[in-house]
Amino acid sequence: MFSIAKASFDWLKTWKSVPVLSWVKAADLYKAGNYEQAAKLYEKGLLKNPNHKAGSCARLDLAYCLFRLGKYELAKEHLQAVINRTPSLREAYVRLARLQVWSGQNMDAAWTLRRALREVGPDAEIIGEYLIAVLDNGGPGYLLREALASLKKLNREEKQHQKLEIAAAKLAIFRGELKEGRAKLGRLASGLEAPFEAVMAYAEALLEEGRVAHARQQLRRALMVAPQHPRVLSLFAFSYLRNGPFYNAEYAAQLALSACQNSGWQSPKELHILAQAYSAVGRSSEALLVAHRAKEAGSKLLGNYHDVRTIDVMIADLSKTAEM
Repeated sequence: MFSIAKASFDWLKTWKSVPVLSWVKAADLYKAGNYEQAAKLYEKGLLKNPNHKAGSCARLDLAYCLFRLGKYELAKEHLQAVINRTPSLREAYVRLARLQVWSGQNMDAAWTLRRALREVGPDAEIIGEYLIAVLDNGGPGYLLREALASLKKLNREEKQHQKLEIAAAKLAIFRGELKEGRAKLGRLASGLEAPFEAVMAYAEALLEEGRVAHARQQLRRALMVAPQHPRVLSLFAFSYLRNGPFYNAEYAAQLALSACQNSGWQSPKELHILAQAYSAVGRSSEALLVAHRAKEAGSKLLGNYHDVRTIDVMIADLSKTAEM
């Protein structure tokens, strides 16, 4: 049972100050998974105590609550506020970058992680996530070179970090070393405790090769870890749009719609796949609307969405269909 007295005592030990009771209560609700009520109490405490030394921690928890409630932009604003107030707080950069990746904003995530390295110093996990974000964005080259240069600041043991191994495999594929990169990802994705990012990257590589059945095996594993993840859902959708015995455009549309909803309708990649799915099932007017939305979402990214030309062609074709 929740005890205000005990929680307040723990607060005094940690912060050496008078407890902010709304945050004490919010923390208990947060642990219980009542994110809506917890968010309200965190916000209430921030309004009354905007400069409290525990404010950054309260904002981190508030941002997570908002993420779970699907309020991604507001969550990002609070994480950015933490970074501005406490530039050396590593956790704020990591959480913001992961939320940006969740929303399909890989370039934004790369810049967040780039700043993190400048503020908190060499960090194997951050460098790995930085590399992965740049590679998933398709560049640009100068950020990729900078991320690779940062590896030189790590010692031999730090370079063995799983995120860096995943990044190395993805880099091999990016450079056209497909067999080597896929083999590395296969090794990293094997085993019950395989990293989520490795499983996802391996599934994507298998899909690119047309090995749909094997890719779905990996995607099912990823789905067990993160059933709401937009990229997992959109890759599943894409697998059902591949010609062959696994083709099922109706199911692809359902999965792609969930992916877009879970990304807050911000990811051009997920929107693009939904437009393709709608087009495949003959819902041309809806496909056209979503394609326009994908183009608009891509234009808001720090870097251009790499499939923007494909979307332009789709919009032109769908517009002709609508005129007929």
